[in-house]
Amino acid sequence: MREPGVKFFIERRRHNSENEQPEADTAPGLAVLPDDVLLRHGAKVLDPATAVSIPGLPPPRSTVYRARTLLVPGDVLRGPDVDVINGVLAEVGMSLVVPDLPDPDRDGSGGQLRLRLPRPVVLTPLARSDDTLRPPAVVDAWIALQTLRAAADAQHRDLDRRVVDQISLEHLLIGAAITGSPITEGGGLNGNPITEGGGVTGPASTDSYLYKGGDGRSPVEVCMDAPDWSTDEHCAMEYGRRAVVAVLDTGVREHSWLGVKADSSAPGGYRANGFVEVDQAMQNVIRAQTATSGSGNLDMPRQKIEFPWDVPVTAEPLVGELDTHTGHGTFIAGIVRQVAPRAKVLNLRIMHSDGIVYEGDLICALGLVADRVAAAPTGDMSRMVDVVCLSLGYYSESHADVVYSSGLKAVIDRLLELGVLVIAAAGNYASSRRFYPAAFAAKPPPGQIPLISVGALNPNGSQALFSDAGGWVKAWASGAAMISTFPQDVNGSRGPEVRMRSHPANELPPDSRGLPASRESLDPDDYSSGFAAWSGTSFAAPLLAAHVARSLMRAAARPGSGLRLDGAGAAAAAQRVVAALEELGWRG
Repeated sequence: MREPGVKFFIERRRHNSENEQPEADTAPGLAVLPDDVLLRHGAKVLDPATAVSIPGLPPPRSTVYRARTLLVPGDVLRGPDVDVINGVLAEVGMSLVVPDLPDPDRDGSGGQLRLRLPRPVVLTPLARSDDTLRPPAVVDAWIALQTLRAAADAQHRDLDRRVVDQISLEHLLIGAAITGSPITEGGGLNGNPITEGGGVTGPASTDSYLYKGGDGRSPVEVCMDAPDWSTDEHCAMEYGRRAVVAVLDTGVREHSWLGVKADSSAPGGYRANGFVEVDQAMQNVIRAQTATSGSGNLDMPRQKIEFPWDVPVTAEPLVGELDTHTGHGTFIAGIVRQVAPRAKVLNLRIMHSDGIVYEGDLICALGLVADRVAAAPTGDMSRMVDVVCLSLGYYSESHADVVYSSGLKAVIDRLLELGVLVIAAAGNYASSRRFYPAAFAAKPPPGQIPLISVGALNPNGSQALFSDAGGWVKAWASGAAMISTFPQDVNGSRGPEVRMRSHPANELPPDSRGLPASRESLDPDDYSSGFAAWSGTSFAAPLLAAHVARSLMRAAARPGSGLRLDGAGAAAAAQRVVAALEELGWRG
């Protein structure tokens, strides 16, 4: 099979003596979400004009966060500081409800990583004590967090600042695909730079990435067979094993290229047996964290994800419009399939079909991947993961991102230490404001493989107008008007504008295999062809991830390279990743 004709490049590494252009603050990035999305997920938009702030510190920037949860490390929740924290929160009428926690010593090595990472903990109004009347309180995670920080600064009630610095908001992250939903107040997110503060104007600048009815997707037909996947036995002999790209996204649905089929007898209604691997045990852990953090339904708006499949296709069944990110994970898996057909995608569902991801779920999923990789050298190397692809992100309220996003950064750093490459989308808001986790690439730890942040290119190789950009964006890849797999069992409520009987001379023969007998214009949301066109940095990131996987397998097949994929340990994994990146143009 010939080399895919797609464009990508990795930015040259800048020396410390080269002064980088400062971040432009004129474009706020994601500053608004539709009210129905905020209500569905129990979230708020932090408004810098009205947000409470601590004297002496700069005002916060806009961000989106869950109103009734904070992220608190498991070690803190098991220690004596919880009582001190609740003593301070009582002054503003709130309390943390500590969930039931797993045993940190069950693996005999001081606790698994995910058990020590921050997890969502519910805030509630302070309960009455005896006959004391408690006044009504506003339950707001930002007010709670600022109260704790102010108390720690004042050395109040023995509150340790180092403990408070580990507590953060639980941000909402959003999938980085252009959507342009036709129902602006009921159909989900737009993701269009002109409506989300991207600072661009004029119809040509944004409409060029949209299709019929203002949708970011469009059905297309592809005239080619699925790329050769080969057998497990052949891949084991040739490479040591398949390269594995973990995709943390919406999940997948039925598609023949991906080996996913609808099966009413299977859990969740689908079964994967091919290019895509799912891990229901890992999904169960993510769901269990959601259930325990809810603490008896005190956090009612938190939406639970139970199975690794992309459901539902619409949040509004009475309207029937497809959700903005339905098919997002399937599309990403298809990009990997096209470029690295003998690799494998490990699919973990953390994104809802409206594009929303809870930061606590993302941290939990990354911790599970890290634990799986850490166990691989002593167990089954087929459970190894080589690349993690994150087509999602958020804008932080503070420039002190290393502190206030410490949980997410800590688990990503752990994956990098284990030799797992993390690739993240740069965002679609035409802004240089840092979009996390991609912006963690701004300051890579010395002596460690880097996190790679990826912006999007147009088909002609120019940088896409919607793509975020800045010194923190380290690579670029095709991400506009991409063609990839889309669930074959998805058909939304919109229909063709014109439908009529075929000409009598051209009626379908009896053996037409179920083809429609009508003559009609394009149906804008009938994806039974199994393919779509779509744009976003969401698709630039997996394209680069797929090229890394392809490079890993190519190097493993070279005799005497010492880069076979069955080599165990973090050092061997890092050596493989560095060799693959260097082949693609990275110079560390």
